Amino acid sequence: MVERIDQVMLAKRWDITSAGILVMGLLLGAGVVNGCSGFTTDGAYFICPDAEVPGLPECSPDAGTMSPQSVECEGKCISMGTSDFTKDAVLLWKGAEEEAPECPERASSVFYTGYGDLVVDIRCAECSCSTPECILPQAIGADSKSFCMSGISDNYAAPENWNGKCTSPALFPPGSFSSIALTSPTATPCVPSEDPPAPEPPKFAPDLPTSYFAPTPMNLAFGIYFNTYAKACQGNARGECKSSGESCVPSAEPPPPGFRHCVQYELPVDEDNLPKCPAAFPTREVFYEGAEGDPSCSPCECMHSGSKCEAAITLFQDEICAGVPQPAGPNPANATVCLDFTGMGFTLAAMSAQWVTNEPGACLPVGGKPVGEIKAVNPRVYCCQ
Repeated sequence: MVERIDQVMLAKRWDITSAGILVMGLLLGAGVVNGCSGFTTDGAYFICPDAEVPGLPECSPDAGTMSPQSVECEGKCISMGTSDFTKDAVLLWKGAEEEAPECPERASSVFYTGYGDLVVDIRCAECSCSTPECILPQAIGADSKSFCMSGISDNYAAPENWNGKCTSPALFPPGSFSSIALTSPTATPCVPSEDPPAPEPPKFAPDLPTSYFAPTPMNLAFGIYFNTYAKACQGNARGECKSSGESCVPSAEPPPPGFRHCVQYELPVDEDNLPKCPAAFPTREVFYEGAEGDPSCSPCECMHSGSKCEAAITLFQDEICAGVPQPAGPNPANATVCLDFTGMGFTLAAMSAQWVTNEPGACLPVGGKPVGEIKAVNPRVYCCQ
């Protein structure tokens, strides 16, 4: 068999110098190659064949079949432990993105960048509610039929925001009504309000595709960011290890400050079944491409609790509430009381009210809480020394 390998690529791998090529050319010119490989006159690299092939130089009988891959590792051979890890070790750095160093000379190519330590600290507007109050009924109804049976009443209205003092909306003489319907006091409704959250200081968020969260003002306000930036650098490790379960690390020297020798687990990664790291690379690191989800805040609402409003209304036959009172209460909340005046010759000229129970309760805020799942996506697993 004959292998032809591009001269330029091989020169890059084997660091063949001009002097080496010149010596090889002299050997080829002699027509016999004592080694196992060389360059033909047209610039193609070959490994000595098992049989003669026209157009190639003649190999010496003891040339053998040595392959470039059999060159011994110039760095350090490290056991990988499992075939699920890539064979090429990298130098991994992690920290704040603005502090990330350049790749060192011995591993000058950027192999991977990613993010770790996802923080989901969504800040919603603070939800608050108005304070409820018990309010008196704004009117009573004079019915032409006994026991409020007609269902149609003349509105005997109090002034707006009536506080219970004597009021004389109109004069209903005897015979103009037969019964009076008293509506109940009520508590004012709860009104929600929102106070925007205080601005957060700038935090790191990755510049990701539109399918993920980019560092927009909304993202920062929602508090979704990564605390860690990761950068993996790779170099060319010359040579191979004798064992297929070992990796040739570019240099046996300690990595530069801040870097560690690491190997990457094969993709895709199942986060529910993360791999065990090899003994030579015991520390596991997991990084991600970004985060995705639909962050939002639940709407601010209020729940009314514990109100109890009861009032007693008194009717008078004179306009200044000075005559003999006609009590009409207490009237509990959410109830209508009917007073029958059939045949009594009662004149309705004024009314007053006073509280029996004035407990409006409380408005409790609900909502204004983070909703929606946020998760990091596209994990990468590294095991490091």
